[in-house]
Amino acid sequence: MFYGSTFIFDNIPSENYNLCILDFEQTGGQGDSPAGSESKIYQTWLYRKPKPYFYGKSFETPLSFDFTIGRFDPITGIDRGLIERWLLGRNTYLPLQICQDDIADVYFNVMFTSATNKYIGNIHQGITLNAECDAPFGFAKEKTYSCDVDGDGLITNLSFTFDNQSDDTDYLYPSIVFQTNDIGTSVSLTNTTDDGRVFEFGGAGYDPITANETITINNYNQSIVSDSGLKRLSKFNKKWFRLLPGLNSLELVGGLISFEITYKFPRKIGA
Repeated sequence: MFYGSTFIFDNIPSENYNLCILDFEQTGGQGDSPAGSESKIYQTWLYRKPKPYFYGKSFETPLSFDFTIGRFDPITGIDRGLIERWLLGRNTYLPLQICQDDIADVYFNVMFTSATNKYIGNIHQGITLNAECDAPFGFAKEKTYSCDVDGDGLITNLSFTFDNQSDDTDYLYPSIVFQTNDIGTSVSLTNTTDDGRVFEFGGAGYDPITANETITINNYNQSIVSDSGLKRLSKFNKKWFRLLPGLNSLELVGGLISFEITYKFPRKIGA
């Protein structure tokens, strides 16, 4: 399912264990692998109507695949223990990257749930792992866009665009980190492409934020952290920042030292 020969798991290259990606079953011709992005349709069939009432669809099945690794020299009992502790003894999802040219910037968040040893003759040569992902797809590596702001003055209308190249047709919810300057008491970011939706702190009807404060917003998980240690939800208009697929036109206002948007695009490449 992968034609790359090596991989990186939890930022550790497989070469550290003298391992590569193998396929004991496929010798040529057609091969199958899960493509990911399996979705569930929500709809209701009404009496004497030829078509259902369609509500929408959602991705509810995470990507999973078998992943066979091994080496050309026998795997000893001691090495098998080291390999299994590295790959199987984990309690959270960790990044798996395949060293393959066409997906070099893509990783899967996986947890290996089971393993089957592979023997040739009576010699242990490989291990087939079951990989369970935390999403129906992989992700491009995380990137950060930094806005060009004047650290001393007040930004009245800084316009810029953001090209959301996500393979998911739903909204993208990036994280935002900003730091106010000496005169910064409010910050707003308007997405004119999204019907003028305004993401705002300290605006009209809300208490002002403080000068020289750094606020971190995880728009996907809907959490806010301030370096002041104070709660800031009451100063926020509750419109979490989101991006439509494609080009988004944005407008930034506020007294800022810095303003950063951190994101990672979903990639529906399957396995």
